[in-house]
Amino acid sequence: MRIGLMAALRRSDDGRPRAALSLAGRPVLAWQAALLEALGVERVLCLAEGPSPELLAVQHDLESRGIGFHALQSFAALPALVRAEDDLIIVADGLIPDSAAVHAVLGDAGSWRRAVAALPSDHPLAAAHADDFERIDATRRWAGVLAMRGASVQQLADFPPDSDAISLLLRLALQAGTPCRDLSAADMADGRWLLAADPARLREAERGMIARAASPPDWRAPLAGLAALVVRALAPKGLAQGITLAGGVALVVLLAGVMTSAFGPAAAGLALAGLGAFAGQIAAYQSALVAGLQRRGAGRGPSGPLALAVDALAAVCLWFALAPWPVWQPLAVLGPIVIGLARLVARGEGSALAVIAGDRAALLFALALAAAFGLLTEALGCLALGLLAALLLRKPPM
Repeated sequence: MRIGLMAALRRSDDGRPRAALSLAGRPVLAWQAALLEALGVERVLCLAEGPSPELLAVQHDLESRGIGFHALQSFAALPALVRAEDDLIIVADGLIPDSAAVHAVLGDAGSWRRAVAALPSDHPLAAAHADDFERIDATRRWAGVLAMRGASVQQLADFPPDSDAISLLLRLALQAGTPCRDLSAADMADGRWLLAADPARLREAERGMIARAASPPDWRAPLAGLAALVVRALAPKGLAQGITLAGGVALVVLLAGVMTSAFGPAAAGLALAGLGAFAGQIAAYQSALVAGLQRRGAGRGPSGPLALAVDALAAVCLWFALAPWPVWQPLAVLGPIVIGLARLVARGEGSALAVIAGDRAALLFALALAAAFGLLTEALGCLALGLLAALLLRKPPM
C-alpha cells in the first residue's frame, strides 16, 4: 500500500497554522492532500494538534473519493498504521511543491521509485528556513518531499513521543539507503516550490499563479473578454463558491429573460438573457482558472453543462421574443437555429469567427437592440445566413 504523511503542526511568521493558510482559494493542507492523491496514495495520515475546519474538510474530501484518512496527535500510532511492505510518502509541514517536479523525482504509478528530494544547501529557500529543510550532507539539504520503505517506520517506537516525527523519518530513510535526487533549477523557479511560512510571500506567489493560469482576455469577443477580466480581478477570493454563485445567477436571470420575452417586451427579455449569459461566461472562466491553478488542465471560454443550459434557455428566449405566449409563429424557429449554428461555428477553435460566435452575451445584447427597433426577425435571418456561410466555408481538418 502507498501511504501519504503530512503535518499540520508548524506556524507561519504571523502565528497562524501553516496548514490553514490559503493559496489560490484553498488551504495549504488541501494542496498537499491533492498532491498525495495524484501520487496514488490509498491512505493519508496527518499529524495535527487537534481537529480544525481545514483538517475536517480534507478528510471529507478524501474519504468521498475512497481514500482513507487518519488524523494523529502523536506519531506513536504510525508503526501500527504503516506496514513494512508499504511505501510512505512524506510532505513537509506547510510545503506546496510543484506536482510535475515531484513526479520527476518520485515517478508515477508506472515508474515508481523511492527517493529523497534534495536541493543545494545554499539555495535561498533552504537558507531562510534551515529548520524545515534539514541538511543531508555538506552540499545538500532535504527539499521537503521523500518516499521511503515502510519498514523503517517501525523504528519510531524506539524514540521519545515528543520527538519530531518528520525529522526522524528523514534520518531513518537516509540510514536505510534511500537515494537522494537533486531538484533542478527549473523545478525551483517561479515560485514552484513554496513554503507557507511567510504569508506575504505566499500572497506574492498566489498572484503569480493566477497570472499564469488565468485565460487572457480576447477582445475579439468583447463580453467574453470582459468576463475573463472580471475573473482575474476577483481571484482568488471565493473561486470555488464563485463558480456556483455565478452559475446560479446565470440560470435565474436567463429564466427571468424567458418569462419576460414570453409575457412582456422582447427587447427586455433578450437583455436579461444577455446578462444571464454574461454571468455564465464568468462562471466558465472561473472554472477554467480553478482547473489551471489545480493543474488539472485549463480550458477556456464557456463549456460544459452550464454552457449547454445557457444556450438552451437563450434559444427559448429567442423563440418567445419572436412569438410571445400564446401566439404561434413559424418564424420563431429562427431563434433556436441561430443559437445552434453559433455553437457549431464556435467549435472552430482559434479562428476569429469562432471566438465571436462563442460570445453568447454579446449576441443576445445585439439581438435585444434589434428587437428594440423592431428588426429582430431580419437580424436573426441575416445571422443565420452568415453563420451558415461560415460553416460552409470552413476549411476541413487535415
